[in-house]
Amino acid sequence: MTIADAGAVSAADDDPGQCGDAIDAVAFLARSKHRVRVLELLTDGPRTREDLAAGTDATRVTLSRILGDLEDRGWIEHDHADRSYALTRFGRLVFGDFSRLLGTVSVGREHPDLVNRLPTEWFGFDLRCLEDAERVAAADADPLSAARVVANAIREASSCRSLLGTFIALPMYSAEAAVRAGDALEGTVVFDPNVTATMLGDPDLRSRWKRLEAAADGHFYYAVDEAVPCSIDLVDGTAFLTVDREAERGFDILRTDHPDVVEWAGETVERYRAEATPLANLADAKGGE
Repeated sequence: MTIADAGAVSAADDDPGQCGDAIDAVAFLARSKHRVRVLELLTDGPRTREDLAAGTDATRVTLSRILGDLEDRGWIEHDHADRSYALTRFGRLVFGDFSRLLGTVSVGREHPDLVNRLPTEWFGFDLRCLEDAERVAAADADPLSAARVVANAIREASSCRSLLGTFIALPMYSAEAAVRAGDALEGTVVFDPNVTATMLGDPDLRSRWKRLEAAADGHFYYAVDEAVPCSIDLVDGTAFLTVDREAERGFDILRTDHPDVVEWAGETVERYRAEATPLANLADAKGGE
């Protein structure tokens, strides 16, 4: 926190009315789904009154009142020349922060025991994108049941890109089975330091991934020096996010097709891949020690 930030916080503490006004503004927005919807529509650019009416189920009178209220608060502006409405810079900031709050609450409602373990600061997408994500095999007592879902998806997929901070052997076995069946192995798997140590130190696993790379006729497995807070498996157009459990054995996996999450997953794997070292190179160096 900077000195200026500290001064702002202190000033807010000294002025309970300022804090109350901010709370009233948030409550004003939260009390009406129509206000939220109008701001959401305007995030894509200016809209006419007719556009906004078509994008909501508000009556003409209600919409007029909403537009007037939002304009009075300085969140939107009205261009009388082309009869359109647009978000102000302040309005965009307010709605962005409000959207993030909605995302946190929505995901917390859907996955109350999981939300505290999600690395939200690492995600490059709005948390609301995970509201409809499916928690794979959540009710199954077998901690490997969720991993089997990922493994089966990999077996049937045409491509797989992964960034792994949690070691699960089943997806590797699925890839091995696909290769034996004559299917081409296409994709990238990047391991963080903990998983890399397992892949290099376990003789059985080491022989397995070496056979897979030989079948792929090139590097398939890579390693990075940076630990990752959440494993990513991008299987065709579906993203699987794996987080470890805190107080018990196993892990939890969320599955989603949301385009924002899928795009982020692909970009994240590629970013780590660009800084990675082929696992075979590390194995050769380790063997030469």
